[in-house]
Amino acid sequence: MISALLITAAMLLAVQHPSLAQAGENDVEEIYIARSVRRGRVVPSDFCAPTKTGFAPALEDQLSIHSVNVQASDGRMTGSNDKSIGDMRVCIGQAMDPTVLGTYTEGQLNGIPFTGLGDCRLVRGNQPEDGLLTHRCFLVLTGLPEPYVGGFMVSSSLYSRTPFGPDSSPPGYAQASFLIFRLWKKRLP
Repeated sequence: MISALLITAAMLLAVQHPSLAQAGENDVEEIYIARSVRRGRVVPSDFCAPTKTGFAPALEDQLSIHSVNVQASDGRMTGSNDKSIGDMRVCIGQAMDPTVLGTYTEGQLNGIPFTGLGDCRLVRGNQPEDGLLTHRCFLVLTGLPEPYVGGFMVSSSLYSRTPFGPDSSPPGYAQASFLIFRLWKKRLP
């Protein structure tokens, strides 16, 4: 719920204050709103080594990141499109609490490489109907190139019985995640 509220607030902020959503010479923050789609899942490889991730991995996912369309009048998302704006390789491992998943990712957004470390939390199973799983994630972003100094990513996710691609089963839900990336830059003198 918190992630959904953050996503809605960021979308409305970007729509109501376009200057905040556009990069400029003195901007110190870039905000991206996007959709991810799971393209693959494999047994964890050496990429997900515990010495790198900080946890024993259970899953390794490959996701693509796509741009979204938002109505300027009210901030409602009207759809996502096929324009790929990035990708992520994600390591997932279960913590002591079965509702918390350790999460490590490496990816790129519009050509900006990043590393993310954090967790995903189960929100609800079988809601809003049977066969659906919802969770939210928070990742601290590092490994960003100059002029970036850090950032974070939050997500609101829904997965269905169809594990890959954008179409859900039962149909009608936007699978998999909606993401907000906040990237911070060095302030220019």
